[in-house]
Amino acid sequence: MAVTPVDSTQSSTDTQAQFDAAVDSSSEMTDEELTNELVSQGVIIGGQFILMPKAQEMLNDAMSDDDDE
Repeated sequence: MAVTPVDSTQSSTDTQAQFDAAVDSSSEMTDEELTNELVSQGVIIGGQFILMPKAQEMLNDAMSDDDDE
């Protein structure tokens, strides 16, 4: 399927070569490496969206308790 590139300064062969290189580099990963990478990135995302807001809330509560004394 041919797609017109957004950046008309690059030829379609250059963008196709970049795409092919990206696909080739990603396919070198084994299933075990992929699983390990997915788990580690999942832990990072979990920390950012679950643990950090709760930690911020606990910090705010602790700081507000100090102000009351």
